[in-house]
Amino acid sequence: MKKWTSKLLTIVYLTIFLFSGFSLAKYLYTYYETSKSLEEVQTIYESSLAAHEKVSIEEKTAEPLSPYTIRPQFDELLAVNKNIVGWISIDGTKLNNPILQSNNNDFYLNHNFKDRESRAGSVFMDYRNDVQAINRNTILYGHAMKNDTMFGSLKNYLKKDYADQFPIIYLDTLYEGYDIEVFAAYETTIDFYYIETEFDSNEAFQTFLHDIQARSVIDMNVDVSPEDKILTLSTCKDAVLSDDHRFVVQGKLVKR
Repeated sequence: MKKWTSKLLTIVYLTIFLFSGFSLAKYLYTYYETSKSLEEVQTIYESSLAAHEKVSIEEKTAEPLSPYTIRPQFDELLAVNKNIVGWISIDGTKLNNPILQSNNNDFYLNHNFKDRESRAGSVFMDYRNDVQAINRNTILYGHAMKNDTMFGSLKNYLKKDYADQFPIIYLDTLYEGYDIEVFAAYETTIDFYYIETEFDSNEAFQTFLHDIQARSVIDMNVDVSPEDKILTLSTCKDAVLSDDHRFVVQGKLVKR
């Protein structure tokens, strides 16, 4: 009996060891795959952006483009994936990602910018938002990666010193460029419906803004009124796990 028990325990311990090793390898591969994918898309965007920043005098003095003309810096990215709708970055941090959008809020939870399966997913825009006619509240989602890529650094905005150091988030859509002036950061649960995109009236939007500012743990001295539009960044507390808790950062859109 003792011999049988000893063998059984050995099998159990070996199974646990193998399972733990497999889980660790899978976890590490997620970060490796994400890093390579992000490096590839950043190279595409940065080279395209640099090429189109050298605008000639003739182009500068030409007639202004239609507000719905896609900016040439996105041409190469759209050739890779037509679901790319913009780019988000914060200077001095690891947040430097393309923004995807599908017809639902599930697909890009686990697909990268090439629409390949990836546990890390992508930064993506809420399917209800309109990248041409910007809503009062534009919402972006992304996983909180533990190496601070994607939305992994959002939790740092809960500290005033960090928010003061990085008060501006850069949002470039296919059609416009915006400086996002951060005015709120907080931890919440999904019971607070901070992902409403449109509001029936200025009064309803003003109430929403008051609710946000009341929850915020930072005071950035940014004036926000019902005439403004805001950006909401939302992430779970864990990198690739979902629970009811969210880190939320919100800022006012200021067109460049």
